[in-house]
Amino acid sequence: MAGFKTRRRVVLAKTEATYGTDAAPDAAANAILTRTVSVTPLAGDDIRRDLLRPYYGNSQSIAGEKHVEMTIEVELAGSGTAGTAPAWGPLLRACGFAETISAGVDVTYNPITGNEESLTCYVHRDGMLHKFHGGRGSVQFNTDVNQLPYMTFRFLGLYAPVSSDALPTPDYSGFVEPLPVSNTNSSALTLHGAAVSFSQFRLDMAVDTVKHQVVGDATSIQVVDRQPSGTAVIEEPALATLDLYAKARDASLGAVSLTHGTVAGNIVQFDAPKVGTGSPTEQDLNGVQMLSVPLTINPDAGNDELVVTVK
Repeated sequence: MAGFKTRRRVVLAKTEATYGTDAAPDAAANAILTRTVSVTPLAGDDIRRDLLRPYYGNSQSIAGEKHVEMTIEVELAGSGTAGTAPAWGPLLRACGFAETISAGVDVTYNPITGNEESLTCYVHRDGMLHKFHGGRGSVQFNTDVNQLPYMTFRFLGLYAPVSSDALPTPDYSGFVEPLPVSNTNSSALTLHGAAVSFSQFRLDMAVDTVKHQVVGDATSIQVVDRQPSGTAVIEEPALATLDLYAKARDASLGAVSLTHGTVAGNIVQFDAPKVGTGSPTEQDLNGVQMLSVPLTINPDAGNDELVVTVK
């Protein structure tokens, strides 16, 4: 009998109405088009007994409570219609973002503190079904020149038994073809008021999720903090345009913005109002002097350190 095939995978994800209750995602409405999927179905530690006996050898461990870990990559693109939420929206909402829809105009995502939404996810692996409920996680946005932009999601979820199930037939019509990062499709990066050319721009929300387990209450996945950061690799600007050395020395803060896409329905914009730039380091790209600039993404009024607008 032939073995399971690695590339035969279907991911379904749906926002939960009640935390930890299976939202029953459907292949026709909740399929997620992914680049990569990695699942650890039995994450967590076993409990060591550490017995003292007159002979050497292992003490049998006792199984502790398990959870599921999943990492997936999803292409970054709009929904095809301005003011319609993208199909990957439920994933971002489970990473501590609120979704605000302005019909016919745009959809914005901003981070929140408290009452974060959760996700039920089914991962079909060629007849093997992995599930988790109560999922929450973090996201990294990746935009590299001459590459397709994508998001890396990392989730923790409450364990559900692995079962056998036939691969469903997914509907991916909600996913729009992404645009390569290029002069044609992307704006220059605006960094502290200056437009700079870039080869790489990455933002990591670094949402801190933990499995919270106590006696007397149900086990849950909790968001307890976030410390967003990023990296911009840019052509070194003239000091008169942008003095990154002085800004790093003085720990100056300024806005960062990037727009990818030019046609309504497939435009994604990133805005961060208070970004610190760390000490830049030299890089070479085709003989051109580049600087790799570490970014610290800070809130302004609160829950506004990074706003993602899909329009």
